Amino acid sequence: MPSPHPKNLGDLSPSLEHYIRAIYDLQAEKGYARVTDISEILGVAKPAVSSALKNLRAIGLVDHRVYESVRLTDEGMKRAKSVSGKYAILLEFLIEVLGVDKEQAFADACLMEHYVSGTSSDRLVDLLRFFEDRKNQGVLEDFHAFRRNCESESNCPDCSFHCDVSLQQIGKAPDRGR
Repeated sequence: MPSPHPKNLGDLSPSLEHYIRAIYDLQAEKGYARVTDISEILGVAKPAVSSALKNLRAIGLVDHRVYESVRLTDEGMKRAKSVSGKYAILLEFLIEVLGVDKEQAFADACLMEHYVSGTSSDRLVDLLRFFEDRKNQGVLEDFHAFRRNCESESNCPDCSFHCDVSLQQIGKAPDRGR
């Protein structure tokens, strides 16, 4: 079974991915990024930003000199676009297909973007396009109207898997010590 958190040479931590995405967004908005701007966007202290930038510079993803603006390198731009793209795909899927409210979708997409594979991300795009192509057929609306019908919290003959996790999170199922 593949690890849910694969680590290959050159993989970034979720924290560092947040930094490159913040820099990417700032560069798109302002044309540059500064330590102060990054600090404000991510809600972290400036010394934390400086430390992260030192790490990102060491692996060749940013150009930065103290008291100057921060710029993504070509490789940094490529990595930031990947993270940002996964985030956008997940956000769209969560809001438009699953009907998750925006605030929760922002938080969930932010967590998921770091771990979803390119293959799964590509298939999500396919699913989004599938629903988009069938907009006039009402397929997405049919899905939105669908809800599973379980007999009880512990007995769901329609499912081939257990729903304990989702029921626990909303306080409906007892914790079974898992």
